[in-house]
Formats: sequence, C-alpha cells, structure tokens
Amino acid sequence: MAAIGVLGPGGVGGVLAARFEAAGHAVTVVATERTAARITAGGLTFQGPDSPPVVTHPVARPWLTEPVDVLFIATKATELLAALSRVPQPVLGSATVVPLLNGVDHLPVLRAHYPAAQVVAATIAIEATRHEPGVVEQLTPMSDVAVADGTPAGAEVADLVRSLGLHVDTHPDENVVLWRKLTFLAPLALLTTGANAPIGEACTSREPWLRPLVDEATSAASACSVTVDPDAVVARLRALPATTKSSMLKDFRARRTLELDAIAGPIIRALGPTKAATTVEVVRTILAAEQG
Repeated sequence: MAAIGVLGPGGVGGVLAARFEAAGHAVTVVATERTAARITAGGLTFQGPDSPPVVTHPVARPWLTEPVDVLFIATKATELLAALSRVPQPVLGSATVVPLLNGVDHLPVLRAHYPAAQVVAATIAIEATRHEPGVVEQLTPMSDVAVADGTPAGAEVADLVRSLGLHVDTHPDENVVLWRKLTFLAPLALLTTGANAPIGEACTSREPWLRPLVDEATSAASACSVTVDPDAVVARLRALPATTKSSMLKDFRARRTLELDAIAGPIIRALGPTKAATTVEVVRTILAAEQG
C-alpha cells in the first residue's frame, strides 16, 4: 500500500482521501488549521451516491511533516500558491505530484516549486461537494479521471487511481490530457456563469455564445497542437441534464473567488483577445456582474 497525501480535502480531495483510506492506504490530508482540527477530532465523513455516510480517519495536518509516495493536489487554482506553503519541498522530496486543477498553466509552477518531484498531469470529472470541513459527498456515480501516462510515474498513478474503481483514461501527452478537459469545461463554466443559469437555460438565453465559446476553446487547443472536435463538444454540452450547474456558477452564486484566469486565460493567451472575442466578452460580463 502507498503513502498518499491529499492537499485540499474539499469535494474532490475529500472523496479521494476517503476512498484511498477505505482501500487501506496510509492517507495524510493537508488542510487549513480549522479543517485539519475537525478531521483529527471527528474523522472524514464521506457519502457516496445512494450509500450511507462512512467515517474514515486519515491523518490530518496543517503542514506535511512526513514524506508521502504520491501527493494529490485538489485545491482551487486560485488557492494553489498559498496551499503549497503547507507542503515544504524538503519534506516532499522526490514524491510523485498529481495536480487535479482546472486549466493548463499549473504544471510549470509545480515543477519549479518542487524540482525533485515527478509531476504527473491529470484531470478529474466528478460531482462532489464539501458540506462543511470534514464532510464530503459524491453526488453522482460519475468519476472520470484522465492521466498522462507517458512516464513510469504516470503509468503508476493511473494504476493507483484505477484500483479505487474509478474510470481512468490515459494519454501519453500531458497537453492532450489537460486541453481535452479545458475545451469542455471552459464553455460550460463561462456559458453558465455568464448567463447565471444552469446549462439548459443558458443554452437558450445565451445561445449566440455557445458555438463561439466552443470554437475558441478548440482553436486554442489546436494552437497548442491538440485536436478536439468542436461538434463533439457542443453535443456533450447539449446532452447534459438541463439542471447542470458548473462549479464556477456555484462559486459565483456563493460569491467565492472565481477561476476565471485558470479557465479562460489559456484560451485568450493562445489566440489573442481578437480571435478569442466571445471568451473575452463573457469574462467581461462575469466581472461586471461580480461588481454589481
């Protein structure tokens, strides 16, 4: 069994920590002092879809104090740099680091921060939420993970996650792994948040935004040598349950900091503001609504 670290036991990180702990791995969660204290005192409560809550007892600390084999990073992109202060480089050493962040810009940051570590690109699609510190729920059975397995460390991560019973896709190119998610996530997040509505209503009320957002995201991927079919992305978006809300929309309604740069920034930077005109328009709409 592996020594697993999870930085950020929110919805995604909490689900992973609970699943790894239940599978018999030695799990350490690294969180704020308040969350670490709650988990230390009361355990980590996890509820899966159509199943009763289960309490696990991972080690919880405000800082990583002992080495781990694999560190999963499940913070928001906006919280990454602050969270990394909780994982000292000398303690982490040459561990494998698996960031499950939105966007594509975090890999060079992590490699610069942890030069001895092996950073493996990965993404996750899962509907999970943290109800309060130490209490997380996986809302639907969907739990799809993609891992760049072009290195031995990547292949080991894919096998490790697959052992939890999660669906895992692999690709040797980390850019493909990251952009395949972003080309779907960016239109979903920007469209729903810009419309302040779930995807069904957003596709109706802001229909002129839908195709351009997808075209700009897939064009940005192409500029980074990744091919994604825009028709397939549109079809996936239209096939979502009408009540689907993006995590950005949930953050917007809760007045939390939005991952606007992590999600829209790579598209605008890859194409320039003129060719990413709709993405820019929607970002400006969201920023104006935040201030209103």
